[in-house]
Amino acid sequence: MSTPVVNAQLATHSTRPSVLPSGRRQVTRSRRAMVCVSAATPGSANRTSVAAEIVGAILKFPPLWEAASKGAKEKMVKRAGELGIEWDSEVSELRSATDWEQALKDATDPAVVENTPEYYKTSFHAYPEGNLGWDPALEVEVAAKAVHAPVFSEDGKTLEKDGDEKLRSGYHRAQAQAMDHIDPEMRKNAKKVVDVGCSSGLSTRALVGAFPDAEQVVGLDLSNYFVAVANHTLDARPGDPHGYDRRKVRFQHGAGENMPFEDDSQDLVSSCLTFHELPASAAQDVIREAYRVLKPGACLSLMDMDPTAPAFQRIANNVFAFTAFKSTEPYLEQYAALDVQEVMRRAGFETVETRSSSPRHRTIVAKKPAAK
Repeated sequence: MSTPVVNAQLATHSTRPSVLPSGRRQVTRSRRAMVCVSAATPGSANRTSVAAEIVGAILKFPPLWEAASKGAKEKMVKRAGELGIEWDSEVSELRSATDWEQALKDATDPAVVENTPEYYKTSFHAYPEGNLGWDPALEVEVAAKAVHAPVFSEDGKTLEKDGDEKLRSGYHRAQAQAMDHIDPEMRKNAKKVVDVGCSSGLSTRALVGAFPDAEQVVGLDLSNYFVAVANHTLDARPGDPHGYDRRKVRFQHGAGENMPFEDDSQDLVSSCLTFHELPASAAQDVIREAYRVLKPGACLSLMDMDPTAPAFQRIANNVFAFTAFKSTEPYLEQYAALDVQEVMRRAGFETVETRSSSPRHRTIVAKKPAAK
């Protein structure tokens, strides 16, 4: 999940980039040249870039970054309280639920740890350790409820306790519309599904609910801490209505740009609230890798913030709001400047559909060409 910055205008909480450098390869693939292309209008992209330069300079001073990130965390916890969420007690209960050090060992792939990219080792979401620690992993689900509470309010201030659930439902509703428009058989054929950047399993749970006939759903995340929490949640929910069953679902410490699957083997690659946490080069690598593992005629689907939405533009044009936001999202301006749809086309996807999934988020579905 992400964004513990509780900005009333632009709430988004996802987790984790699920990405590694391309060094570790299990399978061969063709390499398409990919370039960074700008999204939205040139004017909005330029304004975001200018704001990013100013904010970047401000946040290079540790005391200022610490103040901004501390303020973001405090706002998040305060909002949880306003929603009736007992942050401390819920996290404390989870913290004492199992032997977490053993769970971490069980979840860890040493090769993934060895190749963890430098950009992932930075701070995220007001946590100095980023996604590589127990606090972000154990707090991510309560944080998601707090951060997404105002997503559907017109004023950005009215809170809904089910805002996170509504956001994920909105993703899968828009996803279904786009997939049905591209190919009415596409959803029915989605038997092997991958959730890139699965965090503690929130997105995977919703994904299984959206594709109840899927035979295999694999959640990948670059944080072994998040995978440990996801595994615990899976163990604690056998027979869950959302399909949390080890016969169908598993979580794996892995990388979005180096997925542990053969070429042309998966029916759907989904990524929920992850791309805004990636540098532009990593985002392009994930899209290219998704193209490799997808079967001909299958699709890549992602949901994230919409840089063209008025709420996003208000933040981009307000240096103070943008400072608070960027203190928790180090690659925000790269995401805003990247034309994701064009990157998908350059990767080889032939049909790209975009749908609104909330006033602040969009869903993009891209189809890999069918076999000739």
